[in-house]
Amino acid sequence: MVAGDDDVGQDGRVLALSDGVFAIAATLLALDIRVPEGLSTGGLHDALLELTPDIVGYAIAFLVIGVLWMGHRELFTDVYRAEPPVAAVNVVLLGFVALLPFPSSLLANYGDEPVAVLGYAANVAMIAALQLVIVGVARRTGSFRPGRAAFPAYAPSAVTIVVFALSAPVALFAPTWTPLCWLLLIPAHATVNRIEKRTAGAGR
Repeated sequence: MVAGDDDVGQDGRVLALSDGVFAIAATLLALDIRVPEGLSTGGLHDALLELTPDIVGYAIAFLVIGVLWMGHRELFTDVYRAEPPVAAVNVVLLGFVALLPFPSSLLANYGDEPVAVLGYAANVAMIAALQLVIVGVARRTGSFRPGRAAFPAYAPSAVTIVVFALSAPVALFAPTWTPLCWLLLIPAHATVNRIEKRTAGAGR
């Protein structure tokens, strides 16, 4: 198996399973967005307005899953052989991905409770931490792309952990505002990408 050959053989199966789990988790996020049947026109309008927090929560949760999925795909462009230790850690990671709809549902329904917010943050941070473990295991077993620098391999997951860890104190005092902190993932990852491109350009 050569680097970049991620659509056949064992590596292709690992990515196919991973993509499927991410896709199902993202789809399940929308199941809590519903309105009762048999409403009048006025009742429907009121119900749709009441769904606004749920829709905002869904958008943020979907964005987070999207960031995690893109990071996972990028990770496996560097891990060019899914050795058994890497595959085993990835299965554990996918378990936490599959669990995401549950804390997302708690967040949508009990977003003013610190335990719901902290539970969601802990789930996402665990996924990012397991991505770091995959990098470490792959580098140790020789299945990581030769010549790949440490910074671009570790930085995206580390940034995700930092963002969600820093949001924990906010969750204790202002849980409803905490999801806005998670939007920092966008500029944080953009900054990491710029640093990576600048570093790569300087190394040429």
